[in-house]
Amino acid sequence: MVRLNLISLIHAEVGQQETITLDLSTLKIDDLHLAYLRGDLQLTRVADGVLAAGNLETSVKTECTRCLETFFEPVALELEDVIDLPGADVTVERPVRMSKDGWADFSPLIREYAWLGLLINPICSPDCRGLCPQCGGNLNRGECACEAVEPIDPRWETLRSLLDERA
Repeated sequence: MVRLNLISLIHAEVGQQETITLDLSTLKIDDLHLAYLRGDLQLTRVADGVLAAGNLETSVKTECTRCLETFFEPVALELEDVIDLPGADVTVERPVRMSKDGWADFSPLIREYAWLGLLINPICSPDCRGLCPQCGGNLNRGECACEAVEPIDPRWETLRSLLDERA
């Protein structure tokens, strides 16, 4: 949970600003695991709430699409959203609202921006060798013991038999 106190901005004049520096480690937000969350949030009082904008850095636990191992992928978050004042309804478009005592849970925003920032096909490293197509073993851990069999189009099988006869 990433809760910030915005009490100073509830009754502030439009245009008043505040900066909050985040330096958090090991967060779990629903189904999302973050190794850290760092950066500055610029908070500006606007007519209908508080505009939160900033660049945050994090590392999200995900799965490699080649070898299926879990790893942490660095993600840059360009967060910009309006935090509603107390009493406003929470909607899909605006998932964060301040409580009467000024606290706001930024977890839904961070979760949303982190998922959007992840690559579609994350890879643990550029030289990831993936899985063996025969036995499914992780080739990053070493060679597998299965015999590499190249699939042959049945239409070419006759030519292969000619090669076998020559040998």
